[in-house]
Amino acid sequence: MRSTTLRRSLRGLAMAVAGACLAGCTQQPATEQAQETHRLFYITLALATLVFVGVEGALLWAIVRYRRRRADEDEGPQWHGTNRMILLFFLIGTVIVATLYPFGEITLARVEQNPQSPEVIDITGSQWQWSAFYENEGVVVSGKSFVRPLVMEVPVDEPIHIHIVSNDVMHEFFVPAFYFMRNAMPGHPNDFTWTPNRLGTFQGQCAEYCGLGHYQMRFVVRVVTPTDFMAWVKQERKAALSINCPQTSGASVHITAHNISWDTNCIHVPAGTQIALTITNDDGGIDHNFAIWNGIDTAHQFFASGKFPGVATRTETIPTLQPGRYYFQCNVHGPAMSGVFIVGNPPSGQKGS
Repeated sequence: MRSTTLRRSLRGLAMAVAGACLAGCTQQPATEQAQETHRLFYITLALATLVFVGVEGALLWAIVRYRRRRADEDEGPQWHGTNRMILLFFLIGTVIVATLYPFGEITLARVEQNPQSPEVIDITGSQWQWSAFYENEGVVVSGKSFVRPLVMEVPVDEPIHIHIVSNDVMHEFFVPAFYFMRNAMPGHPNDFTWTPNRLGTFQGQCAEYCGLGHYQMRFVVRVVTPTDFMAWVKQERKAALSINCPQTSGASVHITAHNISWDTNCIHVPAGTQIALTITNDDGGIDHNFAIWNGIDTAHQFFASGKFPGVATRTETIPTLQPGRYYFQCNVHGPAMSGVFIVGNPPSGQKGS
């Protein structure tokens, strides 16, 4: 009996030591908000340790103080509780909770602060990829389902305001090094602010099961210097403006959706004519449509086909548009399925109006 008790005690001690060692394996926080959360972990650990030592100390004292001795012939008096003991029990619990509660609330208030920020990024989740639109820079980057993750860059030591929404089902935007996750919900945008304070590349993922491709719904956040960030923005702008493609002959266009991607990122049609658009959706059971907007800010829509699931083909008619440079996308999957729609031969960089 004694050996069994000893083994259990040693096993419990080993588990406690292992837990304490593993607690030091958490990632170093990479944002100011993550540092607040990290600090709360240690505050809670310290306060919990005091409670543990107090409770275990009182328990050991009672065991030693009131143990039955060999000289004792009769069983000691049995207490069944008193109002005083019950009151003391609840008072101690209230004091513990009242002491711990403010630390969590203060940290939550700091993490949830959402101040005005010069850098605003709209992030959209869809099955099974992320896309990001930088409002001030006019830059859009996107992942491709089962092909590559979203790679987004942000400047260090600057607040980043994130506006996040889902185009289909619920997703979870999670960056372990930022100690942060937030739901991307269809029809209910969420807003939060990061302030990255450590240079590096940080992996992120969807943490809410969202379908068969959930395991591939990853993204990367690169925290860079402000100079490198502006260089990246310039490069992305240049790449977007340099897209060019030959004009189609005739007044018909065929575009195919496969693996939640279009088979082209540029369509060039003649001016002054209606266009017969044939859309093939090769993604079985997944809705797609084709829409033409003024630009990646999607402030004005000129045309949108109906949504329909694959595998199927639809033919639509695009009305006559003024010569210019437009933006097309699938409204179900956003910038992840997008490109440039050119009418006629507009000056380089001109948008439709």
